Amino acid sequence: MITLRQRAAAILRSAGWELPPLPVTWSPRMIRCAGLFVVEHDLRGRAHPEIRLSIPLLRRRDWPWPQTVCGVNCRNPEQVQERILEHELIHYKLWSDRESDWGHTERFRRLALDQFGHQSVTHGIGAEEG
Repeated sequence: MITLRQRAAAILRSAGWELPPLPVTWSPRMIRCAGLFVVEHDLRGRAHPEIRLSIPLLRRRDWPWPQTVCGVNCRNPEQVQERILEHELIHYKLWSDRESDWGHTERFRRLALDQFGHQSVTHGIGAEEG
């Protein structure tokens, strides 16, 4: 079985982004947001980027299908997870490129559309509907 980190690495490769894979973890506490890119710093000040995915939102099997995620119709939970991973990896790409803002900027929007065909910069799952 392929791990989330391996899936993220495959997405990075397919986008042509030469970035090291980062940890991708499941969070049982995330109930308002499907995915999150975070950077934590250790005591030495070294940055540790990570993607967190919501267990309550992304492991659900009772969604009505299709489900629109990042402006793309998804037909199963695996496609939903893939769109969320793509979205969070764009944040990682901007952070890695040392952008001052790695949020939903114009560059984020261009990468989302050009690389993944995302029509929206929000997930559309959880409290951040839209």
